[in-house]
Amino acid sequence: MKSVSVLLVGLGRVGSKFYDKLHTLGRERVRIVGVCERDPKNPHVAQAQKDGIAVYPDYREAVRNLGSAVDIILDTTNVSAVKQDLRALLQETANHHTVLLPLVASYLMWYLSDQKEEMVQDHADTGY
Repeated sequence: MKSVSVLLVGLGRVGSKFYDKLHTLGRERVRIVGVCERDPKNPHVAQAQKDGIAVYPDYREAVRNLGSAVDIILDTTNVSAVKQDLRALLQETANHHTVLLPLVASYLMWYLSDQKEEMVQDHADTGY
């Protein structure tokens, strides 16, 4: 089975839940190759470092450093400018491999994961 490599952008209310869920799936299925979080005091930053996952305060650095080693970028920031910038970075770096997953697809993944807890859905723009 081919594992899927993920770069997680944002470790807030939504991103931290995805970190926990993806981490429990096991590295043979999902490899979190990097997390991007501006707040170094976020408890998931320390957990990621403990888990041997690269931590980046700037998603731009992560995209440039990790390149096509990332299959999926999961952006949970809900900041339109971040989505636009991520798209531009993928083009600028000629990365035709990595997929930028829109937040609405994250909702679908959450529903498929059979979670009992509801995902926070106060995001205004869930599209691509």
